[in-house]
Amino acid sequence: MRRSLPAKWWIPIVLIILGAIAPFGISGYWLRFITFIFMWIGLAGSLNLLTGYTGYLDFGHVAFFGIGAYTTGVLMVKLGMPFFPAMFIGAILAGILALLVGIPTMRLKGAYFAIAMLAFAEAMKQVALEFDGITGGGNGLSLPIYTNYQFFYYMMFSAVLLIIGTTYWFERSKFGKGLMAIREAELAAEVSGVNTFSCKLIAFGISAFVAGIIGGIYAYWMTFLYPGDTFNVLITVRMIIMAFLGGAGTLLGPIIGASFLAAIEEILWAEFKYTYLIIVGLIVVFVVLVLPRGLVGMLRQRALTK
Repeated sequence: MRRSLPAKWWIPIVLIILGAIAPFGISGYWLRFITFIFMWIGLAGSLNLLTGYTGYLDFGHVAFFGIGAYTTGVLMVKLGMPFFPAMFIGAILAGILALLVGIPTMRLKGAYFAIAMLAFAEAMKQVALEFDGITGGGNGLSLPIYTNYQFFYYMMFSAVLLIIGTTYWFERSKFGKGLMAIREAELAAEVSGVNTFSCKLIAFGISAFVAGIIGGIYAYWMTFLYPGDTFNVLITVRMIIMAFLGGAGTLLGPIIGASFLAAIEEILWAEFKYTYLIIVGLIVVFVVLVLPRGLVGMLRQRALTK
């Protein structure tokens, strides 16, 4: 007897199919806009793997995005390496550095961890500025130009699928349950037998690896890297806002938060070029105050009350 797919699987399957065929029906501005949304979903999702599931707020997450971007750029420009191996080396380096940085910083808690990671991101920016013979420093680094925008669409779309798959594993696996226990009460989780330090460190490495992949794609897509832009702390702030706006520690949170904020910004920018950031800020503050668990939390509450 044949079994049909559960109803809950049809929505993601349909969305994946629509995402896969979308470039054949759109082009130009809309293709680029959706690619940007995918990038922000991936970045917010990578931050969510650590912050959402362990409760450790990482204000330096942009460092791993920048490491992936600059490693990809340097390997392609200086060594003539093809994009794919350069991107994966950049992502692996980002993950390794997260593990090394995480050994001392994961013993910190709360604001101390956040400040330590912010300092790390600023240090990486200074490294990119000082080693101008390799990174181009203040003059920036120009990458080979590739104008196949469908390629970058599918690369960012693949990054979104990767983050969705990883987040789904976090929610279903024993490892992910351990992370959630850390978020709720770290001391109690440790007493219950969870190796809290190892779990946090692994989650940190995975989140950095994904951010590094997206950084590599971004570098090849933009074709130009500048330390002040690539390691800009405001990128981390946007990730945090998107994750919490949608609902941190959930599968759909970064997807909804990034899509909502990116769409609102684009609409407001077209109408209010000089004041749109103020309006966006007020909207974010309103949503956070009214919906502390994010948009996903609101939807879940409504579903339970019906």
